[in-house]
Amino acid sequence: MDWDRLRIFYHVAKAGSFAGAAHNLNISQSTLSRSMQLLEYRLKTQLFNRVPKGVVLTKEGEILFHKVELMHTSFEEAKSLIQDETSEPQGSLKVASTVALASLWLVELLPGFLKKYPLIEFDIIGHDEKLDVKAREADVSIRPFIADQTDLIQTYLFSCFLELYASPEYLMKFGCPKKPEDLDHHRIITFGESTIRPYSDIDWPLRIGAKPQTTRKPYVSINSSKAASRLAELGLGIVALSKEFPGIDKMNLVRILPEVSGPTIDLYYVYPQALVNSRRVQVFGEYLLEVIPDNFKRKAA
Repeated sequence: MDWDRLRIFYHVAKAGSFAGAAHNLNISQSTLSRSMQLLEYRLKTQLFNRVPKGVVLTKEGEILFHKVELMHTSFEEAKSLIQDETSEPQGSLKVASTVALASLWLVELLPGFLKKYPLIEFDIIGHDEKLDVKAREADVSIRPFIADQTDLIQTYLFSCFLELYASPEYLMKFGCPKKPEDLDHHRIITFGESTIRPYSDIDWPLRIGAKPQTTRKPYVSINSSKAASRLAELGLGIVALSKEFPGIDKMNLVRILPEVSGPTIDLYYVYPQALVNSRRVQVFGEYLLEVIPDNFKRKAA
């Protein structure tokens, strides 16, 4: 059996579509489809049912997927153990986080870490969809706490305290809201209607101070915190941002409604129990705890 075909099968099943798997694997959809046809021919069974939005596993496909998932996880764990058999931490480390954390926070911390550990190679995945660290889609994840996962090690890192910001130009033109109810008459930039959201209450500025059972309409929706902050800098509206992101103090933004606080998002360093002895995983986690300022953390943490 060709392991490469099984690996492609695993990614198609996880993505739920040939297009999604082709994107994740960086191969053409035609090559991927042909590989799956050959696998089905070899096994003499149909593994997928085609549906309008992608594919779903047949009963036979589910049987194969569970076994291939175990193989995939074991292979990734073996790679990690081999890479850790050295005196100095080295090898690849796949880190999954939200788009905002990856682009606004992690990139600022990497130079200092790589100066200390130059033999570690990073694969950073900025995606607002949760990746399965148990199935080794990533070695570690920086995310909100994952409930009911006793086989994951989750270490508290810091909290994002969300606040409202606008540019001086916007406030000069439209005035500064004095109370949450005033947001009814302002332009609000939100994350958008994407089904993939980095945390649950992401559009809270549309509801705070609004009449019961009502939600304001956003002026602009965009599923990128970095892009939303830039639109706010350009004077297009009011945006919710975390004061903890590096560089926010240099943006052309001022805090408004200081008595209003949005959700507090606690972030954790998450990895599977199988990597508890991985030097790469341990030194990166220790570094993050070392460089994160104490005022980013909840007092009770």
